[in-house]
Amino acid sequence: MNSWINEFGDSFSGKRVVVTGVNGFIGGHLRDALIALDAKVYGLDRAGFMNANIPGCQTRTVDLTDLDAIKVVISEIRPNIIYHLASMVTARQDVDLVLPMLQNNLLGTVNLLLAATELDCERLVAVGSAEEPEDGVPNSPYAASKSAAMMYAKMFFQIYALPVVTARLFMTYGPRQQADKLIPYSILSLLQDQIPNLDSGERVVDFVYIMDIIRGLLLAGIRPAVDGKVFEFGSGTGIKIKDAVALLAEMMGNVVQPKVGVQTNRLGEKHFIADPDVAWKSLGWKPLWSLQNGLKETVAWYQAGAELKPR
Repeated sequence: MNSWINEFGDSFSGKRVVVTGVNGFIGGHLRDALIALDAKVYGLDRAGFMNANIPGCQTRTVDLTDLDAIKVVISEIRPNIIYHLASMVTARQDVDLVLPMLQNNLLGTVNLLLAATELDCERLVAVGSAEEPEDGVPNSPYAASKSAAMMYAKMFFQIYALPVVTARLFMTYGPRQQADKLIPYSILSLLQDQIPNLDSGERVVDFVYIMDIIRGLLLAGIRPAVDGKVFEFGSGTGIKIKDAVALLAEMMGNVVQPKVGVQTNRLGEKHFIADPDVAWKSLGWKPLWSLQNGLKETVAWYQAGAELKPR
């Protein structure tokens, strides 16, 4: 982290920064970066997800679906910057996910936006997803909820002058990611001489390393005159999933190839590649890690003795 974090100087020093979903994969890395930048970090997460033993981060348990509760917490902290990452995340298409996604991802976001309108915060960074459909047709309850939530975020900027920016994150990977996600699952399988099982593997996605995502989010939180903008954080290039896993196996010196067709492709699955042009022009952001370098860093972390096991 020290190789790039100096670019921010004292931009965050002393600022009160709220991070929702602070114990998630991305939230945890963002929290650590903000602490290193001398921000006053307040982590919000649901009951049962909290880690209260992180020096430099004050943690609060709050349910974002409870408007009164989030208003109380936000009014007490009075943050300068809010990063909204809390989200229920799964690409499964099960119908029993419709209501939980609606409540956690959409209602939770709207409640936070309402609470923020009562403050004089400098910036709210609403974190979206590459799964949000460009054609307006979501292919999962998650995609539908995130798309609707980001539409509300844009509305709060347009109508209520809330200083919101939206960050669409593409296929993020790196150390500390959940073991059932594609890259850690594949790494852990290969480390145990197991063949990663995939669906067709034909989907083309845009992989981006976690530290590039963190840099982008930090810039989105402090860069002036970008309110209302939507930033796509990705490399701008795509690779088939099966080819990415094959590259990973080759890098690890493993001659096996991923086994495709074992799992079923999701209905309506689409390719997605970022358009990072706005992020470059407005933030001066572009990825510093190539896919090969990011995978190398990630593999090294798991080889160092991570306790996670493959699914």
